[in-house]
Amino acid sequence: MMKLAWRNIWRNRRRAVITMASVFFAVFFCVIMMGFSEGVWESMIDNMLRMQTGHIQIHGKDYWDDKITDNFMFMAQSTLSRIESINYVENVSPRVETFAMSSYGAVSKGIAIIGVSPEKEKQKSNLSSRIIAGAYLSETDEGILIGEGVSNYLKASIGDTLALIGQGYHGTSAAQLFVIRGILKFMTTEMDNTMAYITLSSAQSFIDMPDGYSGILISITDNNKLDEVISALRTMLYTLNANNYAVYPWHFTMERLLQTSESDKAFSALIMYILYVIVGFGILGTIIMMTNERKREFCVMISLGMPRIRLAAVIAVEFLMMTLIGVVLAFAITLPVAHWFAAHPIEITGEMADMYASYGMEPVLPMSTRSYIFVNQIINVLIIALLAVIYPVNKILRLKINSK
Repeated sequence: MMKLAWRNIWRNRRRAVITMASVFFAVFFCVIMMGFSEGVWESMIDNMLRMQTGHIQIHGKDYWDDKITDNFMFMAQSTLSRIESINYVENVSPRVETFAMSSYGAVSKGIAIIGVSPEKEKQKSNLSSRIIAGAYLSETDEGILIGEGVSNYLKASIGDTLALIGQGYHGTSAAQLFVIRGILKFMTTEMDNTMAYITLSSAQSFIDMPDGYSGILISITDNNKLDEVISALRTMLYTLNANNYAVYPWHFTMERLLQTSESDKAFSALIMYILYVIVGFGILGTIIMMTNERKREFCVMISLGMPRIRLAAVIAVEFLMMTLIGVVLAFAITLPVAHWFAAHPIEITGEMADMYASYGMEPVLPMSTRSYIFVNQIINVLIIALLAVIYPVNKILRLKINSK
């Protein structure tokens, strides 16, 4: 049966090439489209995890519902060291995040104050690379780094003294002067206009809360080990009787972004399935043409004693073989293309790059090489092939020998 089906394929090379080309282009375009769509979201999420939110966050139990200073948590340095020793943990970045009114001269502006360890933040988010004027902070520095938008609004520059007024721990008044050490340029205008960084010790002093943190951001080396790291982290905190902490995975802290991602993926899937429907009708048209062209051949084969079911099976195998050849050829092309664009993302320039930056996205188009992207295409194409082959099989089983 296989030998006969193989010979039948090449009896009409043009027909075979048209069928295989239809399958090839369906798989090729869908893999490329899905690969770039998944790659952009993976790149954006990975950038945010490593540079901003972390894969895991630890907060005080009530902090996530009410992000006020009184819901900050205390954590000993020894506990932070134990967290750093957990397998797959790449970076542990304690933070103090609060709001304050900044003032320079007669101008005031509300800004977000982020207290960080400069060295840990350099490793985590490469904050030092965003300085466009001045210098980066040292661990004991009592200065401040402000966004370019904040600097322009306050008309304050390097060396000027900024006054911050906010609320400290347990309702105390927080007020302190900070010398501007550097100006930062962020990827988004919103961050430029609202953010400032000071050292962790300065932030704790500002809110009058030594060893106090708004949260601990943890980055890991392998996202596939997320559940394992969270389990180890919770076990460690439990053994320390640290019941006042809540551990959140990034799926929880980035829920809105994930919802946007799922909506975008659903739209991409809809476009992809529309493409498959179009290709499916093209393949079906080829099958109908092939079946009608070979009607006399089928009649002769049945007249010579070949069982209809066997003839139908040969035709089905013949078409499935052409489908698989198209799939293999498509993968032979798309696999190296996908790996190339994964390693060498397309750089976006001009207005489109500005639009990407405004959404906090790196202006590049990487391509994902996740296996499910390719596996899904095999499944979809086989489903189309199995549906299309129903027509010739049904035609052969109902064929009248005396018909012309």
